[in-house]
Amino acid sequence: MSVNSSTVQAVFFYLFAAMIVGSALLVVLLRNIVRSAFALFFTLFGVAGIYILLGADFVGVTQVLIYIGGVLILIVFGVMLTHNVYSVDIFNKPGTLVMGTISAIVTFTIIYYAVKPVYWLFVGYKPDVPTAQPIGTQLMSTYLLPFELASVLLVLAMIGAAYLIRSEVRGTKQAGTARAGNEQQRVAAGRKE
Repeated sequence: MSVNSSTVQAVFFYLFAAMIVGSALLVVLLRNIVRSAFALFFTLFGVAGIYILLGADFVGVTQVLIYIGGVLILIVFGVMLTHNVYSVDIFNKPGTLVMGTISAIVTFTIIYYAVKPVYWLFVGYKPDVPTAQPIGTQLMSTYLLPFELASVLLVLAMIGAAYLIRSEVRGTKQAGTARAGNEQQRVAAGRKE
């Protein structure tokens, strides 16, 4: 019994699609923010799998490196390092589920009627060729200056964020020191009386 490659691709597509839809529902419906963040991991991983199935290996690997490896880990660390975040109930309004369902139905209806009249031209299957090498060549030759400017802009944004956080921490420390000094003065005044 031989298995057709398009059948294998279809099976993986449906597995990834089920993983995306199921974990996205968990992200929205779970009351614990940490569990929602971990469910988001599976959503983003499924999207990366769909990209790779579509032959966009560069975009799929970028999805894994940037969104899963960077952004999601940053979210998880931010959530885990925040004080008392485990007791926060993020599902706070009773009408949220109803309004979300209504807006999802309206959105899918609009998309359906926008896509339905379009005639999709099928030109056949293209052989799977790696896309990372030509994109890397273009980034390091033709688009080198914009690529480097984007990296400099990202470094400047990180420096700016670190400066803002540091000045915020410095302001908090000064306010705490002033409060401690006022408290010490009150205690000393109380002892004199």
